[in-house]
Amino acid sequence: MNLIELKNKDNLSMKNYVYKILKKNILELRLKPGTNLRKEEIAETLQVSRTPIREAFLKLAEEALIDVYPQRGTYVSYIALDNVEEAKFMRQTLETAIVKLACDLLTEDDLFKLRTNIRLQEMTSAQSDYINFFRHDNNFHRILFDACHKSNIWNAMDQMSNHLNRFRILSLQEKFNSKALIEEHRSIYKALEKRDSLKVENVMKEHIERVRIDANILKREHPEYFK
Repeated sequence: MNLIELKNKDNLSMKNYVYKILKKNILELRLKPGTNLRKEEIAETLQVSRTPIREAFLKLAEEALIDVYPQRGTYVSYIALDNVEEAKFMRQTLETAIVKLACDLLTEDDLFKLRTNIRLQEMTSAQSDYINFFRHDNNFHRILFDACHKSNIWNAMDQMSNHLNRFRILSLQEKFNSKALIEEHRSIYKALEKRDSLKVENVMKEHIERVRIDANILKREHPEYFK
């Protein structure tokens, strides 16, 4: 089994170490939907016992990233478009609210973080590094929640976005929209800089609505990823 391991596993329990490795590989589509996860193979690859693997499986199943079938095996879950749509609705609702709040609360330091983040997006897009582009894309949105003192809401929302995040990575992997996403982030930034709450709300809504556009293409081109 070819797994990308964590660069820093210090201070992690064995259960969390295995969980984080498997989750990272599932979210980044290195472990594709439908992959059979065999405990023996994972134990040999990671040099761990079966106990932390069983514990990690329980957590991943709770997050709908794996499906466990007694007597049949454990498999990476397929991307469920119903879950993608639900997460999109949640993000659209919360993020249009957060950008309106950000118009009142953003500091110059926050604006600097957003500008720096957009430059990082440009760099990783130019390098076709879609995994790190995804991370910077996510961090752009996280900065807004942190600036509005709503970090816990971001964490809860991100935890419920596993199917959406895999969907977004698949979209980036197919090179559909990184340049368009950067332009939309620039538009969000400019509206925030001008403290234009109406404009930024509309831009953010359209930005997240992009999921619906990509869904038709991705399901047609990659039916093997979807439930």
